[in-house]
Amino acid sequence: MDLPQRPWPLLVGLLLALFLFGCQNRGGPTPDATVLGPSEDRFDLVGDGEAFPLVEEEIYGELEEEGLFARDENFNILEGEQIRGELPVVYFDFDQSFIRPSDRPALDEAAAYLEANPQDFLLVEGFCDWKGTTEYNLALGERRAQSVVDYLTDLGIDPNRMETLSKGDLEADATAGPEGRALQRKAELIIVR
Repeated sequence: MDLPQRPWPLLVGLLLALFLFGCQNRGGPTPDATVLGPSEDRFDLVGDGEAFPLVEEEIYGELEEEGLFARDENFNILEGEQIRGELPVVYFDFDQSFIRPSDRPALDEAAAYLEANPQDFLLVEGFCDWKGTTEYNLALGERRAQSVVDYLTDLGIDPNRMETLSKGDLEADATAGPEGRALQRKAELIIVR
């Protein structure tokens, strides 16, 4: 088989076909498909393809068989007395959720407090500045709060004593300059009794 003298049209056509094939929608889930509705709307598919509603009691029963237990339904960390300002605030770099070395002593202090006060719980609220979409900032705020919980867990604090809450950019000041935005990229540690 003889190749044409000028392979450019063939190469351009091949690259165009690869581009179009690579960009086509693969039919992934839409955001609506990933949201769970009320428990009576959820279904479980079994081997034969039949669908039937999940029964909450059955799920909890299976969890207990595995040695996992749901939290007491009367427990709500958000309903306790919240004490703000006792523990230091942890700050983050722009678009980051890792604990900076300069903020580790603050978390060491928080861990020491929690060890000395085993009756207290900790609510970690994650915040962002106003840059980015609300959805992105809520996710980033959650990652920031979770990184604090992970760090404290590594220091020996029971993760069941801690909860996270992302506030994202919901309380951010859109008129803040660079220094003000840096102060909004944080996680606040709130004692709950």
